[in-house]
Amino acid sequence: MPGKPKQRECIECAQAFTGTHQRCPICQTICRVCACGKAYRGTNRQCKACRATDRVCACGKAYRGTNLRCMACRATDRVCACGKAHRGSNRQCGSCLMTDRVCVCGKAYRGTHSQCGSCRATDRVCACGHAYRGTGSRCQACRSSDRVCACGHAYRGNDSRCKACRSSDRVCACGHAYRGTDSRCQACRSSDRVCACGHAYRGTDSRCKACRSSDRVCACGHAYRGTGSRCKACQHAALPPRVLAAQRRATDNTRRARKRAAEVTGPVSVEVYMAILASGPCVYCGAPAAHVDHVRPLARGGWEHPDNLVPACQSCNLSKHAALLTEWRPDRVSHGATHSVKVSAELDRLTTELAELAEVAS
Repeated sequence: MPGKPKQRECIECAQAFTGTHQRCPICQTICRVCACGKAYRGTNRQCKACRATDRVCACGKAYRGTNLRCMACRATDRVCACGKAHRGSNRQCGSCLMTDRVCVCGKAYRGTHSQCGSCRATDRVCACGHAYRGTGSRCQACRSSDRVCACGHAYRGNDSRCKACRSSDRVCACGHAYRGTDSRCQACRSSDRVCACGHAYRGTDSRCKACRSSDRVCACGHAYRGTGSRCKACQHAALPPRVLAAQRRATDNTRRARKRAAEVTGPVSVEVYMAILASGPCVYCGAPAAHVDHVRPLARGGWEHPDNLVPACQSCNLSKHAALLTEWRPDRVSHGATHSVKVSAELDRLTTELAELAEVAS
């Protein structure tokens, strides 16, 4: 019987390892620069792009890569140790390959990588000069190029065929006919689930949105909570100017139409707005007034009339938004009912409506 590989000491880092090489696996895998100028890490003399060549498989299919067979020939029907049938070149199914892990940064995640997505994603500069953040060696714009499919359709992306050619008519295991690139229909992929926190939700994620949302710090230094890699302000600033202009026009037009439909005796003049703004502090908290608030929001059936307008600070007006008084902060509503006859009258009317609905329901 052959003897076991003996313990060796690496000639570079002096670390003990088991094997037949003079250097440990970490020292063997070093940062290299290919003849094409690309930096990579590994034991090969060329980067993967240079080693990948156009090939023809024994089945007759043309492909590009470093393997002797195409993906279809290498992918076979297998049965995982867990008993699940799958197709591919891995000995384990996708569920067994994906495990719960804890990154060195302390974040819990699920996958096959040794680091979480945030740690693997770094600030990079593409060869085109564009700064971006991610795990790819090129920015999205360089990886996604203008292409023409074999069917003659022009598209943009990094796939070799357009979506229409990749999408095909399929029949799901549930019997539902659909068209797309997924192996299951949308209904089967999106199912009723119960998160570990006990929250019931529907979707394809293994956790509900509240559990996937975490406290984050954006590159701009702003703290926020969510699942995106950037805060809402940075996402908004990254939109093209024409998109921002279109959003502003749509918002202004909607509000203008709502105010026009809510007018009782004609449009409220600027002088009336200024007089209400100067009439006192915010009726909801007592802070200096900077806005004029509709006690009953226009979006909820309120009128564009002085009897529905009160002075408010920016914080209260933006926080209240389109909420009724019974749906907003009770402390602010109580303060408003004490200091404003308009707020008190609206609160009494809403309370009466709720009582009548409760009687009807009972």
